[in-house]
Amino acid sequence: MSEDLKTSFLTYYIRSLAERTRDEKTGTKFGFDWVIYNIGLAADWSPHRLPFLRGAADETSKTKSEAEFGVDIAFLSPDRRTLRIFVLKDEVLNNANWGRHSFDVDLRSACAPDISSPELAEVSEVHVILAYNKDEDRNGVEHFDRLTASMPTRIADDVALSLDRWNLTTIVDKVKASLLSPSLLPQKFFSQFSYICAQFADFRHGSDEWTDQLVPNWRRFLEELLSELADERCVRLLPVALLILQEHGKANQTSETGWIDLMEWGMLSAWNVAKNTEKKEISNAVAQIWISFYVAELDRYYRSHAADLAVGFSVHKRLSDSLVDTVAAAMIAHWHTARLGILGAAYAELLPRNSDEATDAREQALTEVSNWFAGHLIANPAAMRPVLDIHHIELFLAWAVFMQIGRDEDVYRWLLMLINRLSVRRAGLAEIPFIEGSNGIELVFECVAVSKQPPEFCDGSSVYMICLMELLCALPEQQRDELLEKAYLLLALGKDSAGEIMEGVEPLDLMLWIPPADWSDRVLTKTLADEGECAGIHLGSPGEAVPLTGAEVAASIENSVRETREKREFKYLSGLPLSVVVLACLKHRSPLPPELWRRAIFENDDRDTETTTGEAVS
Repeated sequence: MSEDLKTSFLTYYIRSLAERTRDEKTGTKFGFDWVIYNIGLAADWSPHRLPFLRGAADETSKTKSEAEFGVDIAFLSPDRRTLRIFVLKDEVLNNANWGRHSFDVDLRSACAPDISSPELAEVSEVHVILAYNKDEDRNGVEHFDRLTASMPTRIADDVALSLDRWNLTTIVDKVKASLLSPSLLPQKFFSQFSYICAQFADFRHGSDEWTDQLVPNWRRFLEELLSELADERCVRLLPVALLILQEHGKANQTSETGWIDLMEWGMLSAWNVAKNTEKKEISNAVAQIWISFYVAELDRYYRSHAADLAVGFSVHKRLSDSLVDTVAAAMIAHWHTARLGILGAAYAELLPRNSDEATDAREQALTEVSNWFAGHLIANPAAMRPVLDIHHIELFLAWAVFMQIGRDEDVYRWLLMLINRLSVRRAGLAEIPFIEGSNGIELVFECVAVSKQPPEFCDGSSVYMICLMELLCALPEQQRDELLEKAYLLLALGKDSAGEIMEGVEPLDLMLWIPPADWSDRVLTKTLADEGECAGIHLGSPGEAVPLTGAEVAASIENSVRETREKREFKYLSGLPLSVVVLACLKHRSPLPPELWRRAIFENDDRDTETTTGEAVS
């Protein structure tokens, strides 16, 4: 992430803080007094006066109720000769606030401290610092300068007095220089987040430790941070936490993709807050973090690594020197396919088309993403090696990357090659089994490791296949009919080129996943794979021969889509980008509701028009 963006997100967070950290009925109110306290500790200053009583590592410090006399926080230098007194304000430094919010009174009081206590006996300098985490204007700064000029330069004959001010920019700079650590977070999160940082530095992305320990710990942290009581400060803290994680993971070779993984869980939690809030500032903050943090980071990552991804077999890592490596490569390839697809979908939704210049910039960005994906596809055969039924999500995203920029011919060539490769696996002529319908990656690894399908292995039903065949319906008629005929006869029915059922092959049960009625309420927070309904899709009319030509298959699919829509109403998630919804399905391993791809292919004049913001496919 660029330094400018890092500065921006730290600025957003620090500016959102109150003056004091305290517990309220509505939840913990985060204050920048904790930030100043930790900046002082990082500078090796000793606390002399604090506005709170320090609690345990996972507690919120209790605010003191004693008179302050302008002194919010005070520190002694290591040599005990300099006393630094902080006057904190969470207001804009301007003419109106100078008197209304006691800038003048508190600064004057702070400039007359009692230094008679024994612990201050060695003090020879008092340095009063006005620290404010909001903005300023010229009149406010002039008030401060006039006060500074009018104050004496000494408190006593041997104690010098000086004034300074730390504005928002200064505080952010000091945080960047010395406080990108768990100490920056509110005290209640320190222990928990320190542990997460240590795991992020040590665990390899995708390892058992990562999946079984780090991700659950991170999601528990997100649940506590972004609960029902979450305010804008909580939301603004998410990118700050991620920036701290990035600092701790620099020595981890898998930290880049791992950081994206944790970022995605964070974004889903944040969007769930936005979905359930009526506060515009919160939903605006989430949308800004999505665009300027997550989407920007995906763009940065692939701008840096697209050339590497286009190197032949770049995702294939030789670890066991067996077919297990081949399956692992397929999982890695589909991970990149999904992220490129999410990036393309986000660009299609977010980039404006309100002028010729904007339209050109949008098309250039979408073309660039599609070129990155094409390079990945050509270089890595594993990208055309789906091994799980849930890989229909990546199939849809890859299809959208090409279709939204009008690359029909590329879609045709890609899907023709995909169907041919799947046909070899369907016939049992490859060492990799056909797509596992119950999404058990452990079963796939076991199958290739022992060259025998476990009893639980399921390859007789397929949501992937119905998704593939419906996506083919978006192609020009001649190409559509050619590929539909091949896909239906070779893959769905299991027939060879002579029209005979292949030995040992049974026709597939084409399945469609129908989401539960409350799908939109829960899709961001949990997997729904075991809920909803799996409906069988039977092409052709009852009692008639199965369709044989591509045109007959296309007509039968269109009829099936029409019947499904008549029987079951599907309501889109209003206000959520489609890219976010698809990311939620991807992370939680929930099947895609078929309308998410059908709406770009099959007309539906009666569909709910309150859909997601923007469209993934134009």
